[in-house]
Amino acid sequence: MLMSKNLMAAVAILALTFVSLAAPPSARAGDEIPIGAAVVIIELTDNDIELQVFADAFDWVRLEVEDPSGRKLFDTRARGRLVRQDGMSEMFWASEPTHYLEDEPDFDGPIAEFLQTFPAGVYDFEATRLDGVEIVGEATLSHVLPALPEIVSPVSETEDPPVIDPNDVLVIDWEPVTTRFDGPGPVEIIEYQVIIDQVDPERDQPWVDGGTRRALINLPPEITELTVSPEFLLPGSSYEFEILAIEESGNSTISVGEFDTSE
Repeated sequence: MLMSKNLMAAVAILALTFVSLAAPPSARAGDEIPIGAAVVIIELTDNDIELQVFADAFDWVRLEVEDPSGRKLFDTRARGRLVRQDGMSEMFWASEPTHYLEDEPDFDGPIAEFLQTFPAGVYDFEATRLDGVEIVGEATLSHVLPALPEIVSPVSETEDPPVIDPNDVLVIDWEPVTTRFDGPGPVEIIEYQVIIDQVDPERDQPWVDGGTRRALINLPPEITELTVSPEFLLPGSSYEFEILAIEESGNSTISVGEFDTSE
């Protein structure tokens, strides 16, 4: 799934209710304190779907996540040098996006199977700190998925990407998302996110920000277009862009577009 894992920290913040990470002075082995952040969300594109999980706490050496029925979904432990380095803090992981939807025009088949695998409800997080203090929290997974954003521009009437003059202002435009992916029914979009990647030519300094030049912009839900200034675009380059519709549960759907710039 394009870029989604690098963006998890930004997407997850939309779904969090933060509590204090500081343990009370009297916290001792066997005591419980609240986790700093716990998130379980779904991300859907036009050809795949995945579960994303994020947890944040300080100095933990073990983390477990259980699904709504109490079955263990995830269990990891720090060892050796990680323990000597005072344990771990935040962690993000995602399921392998193997449920491809290329021939799936509706909500049946792979999506229904995925949702059965990861039921809606409360997922329990439990971590253990170096000093034996238990860190606990929970996150609610919703099966409400917004419809895919419909890209208005830039689009091409052929299979080739549209060609943009890099000296002109580029407008990325999409239709507002007001319904669910699985048909009629309202959704509450709390934010759109637009990501633009220069994919060709690749950067020769991948340690700066991967192999591409990238821009990420968060927009309020009433805004459905983004103006890109010429300063960002380079001539003779290829770009991909994502438009994310983020629902109040944190679940998001992503539409992907592309364009080239002229020499």
